[in-house]
Amino acid sequence: AKELEENTWDPPMTVTSLVANVGYVCPWEGAADNANNGNNTVRIIDYPGHPSLLSQLTTLLFPTATSRLVFTLDATQPVTEGAALLYQSILTHSQVRQSWTKEGKTLVILVVCTKNDAKGAKNYKRMKIQLRNELDKLRKVDLAIKESSTSNGDGNFNGSSKVTLNVKGKTIDLDDLGSDVPVSLHFVEAGFGMDGLEAIHDFVLKGELPNVK
Repeated sequence: AKELEENTWDPPMTVTSLVANVGYVCPWEGAADNANNGNNTVRIIDYPGHPSLLSQLTTLLFPTATSRLVFTLDATQPVTEGAALLYQSILTHSQVRQSWTKEGKTLVILVVCTKNDAKGAKNYKRMKIQLRNELDKLRKVDLAIKESSTSNGDGNFNGSSKVTLNVKGKTIDLDDLGSDVPVSLHFVEAGFGMDGLEAIHDFVLKGELPNVK
């Protein structure tokens, strides 16, 4: 127990940013074989999760603007807000889903569970369960609304850009969201220092996925 306490830490107090950060990285710089990496420059956008900026987020989620997405969740906090953002802005957003379907592509999302070495942090398996439970709650609310109102033929709710998130069983399967949802979720843990950064680095620059899901 003493050793466990020495390997944990209290994360510093942080606030949600109101400004998106944009940077450019050259994956081929420093590589042993430039021919295998190409001379492509990767644009990285660090978009904050502040509620006031959510209306602008959708423009960055189309396949013409992004090739992959890193979605961070604080492993020391509840996943309620993160689940709502994922559900409303991606999983049930008709324009986002239709754009990826039209291109015949899948939006690959790496869900990074941060601060995993902080006191009270949950591992990625527990975070995955909690995220699924929260998404299920949101889905059931939408189903109740849909049943009490009229929806058009393609599943859209009247007067909204939302589509339903259908499931095969009783709950959402985060490993298989269904053929009509062009999104795949993959999970990894990240802590203080270099812990987990290699997996994030390889995903951002090369599109490689971690061994765990």
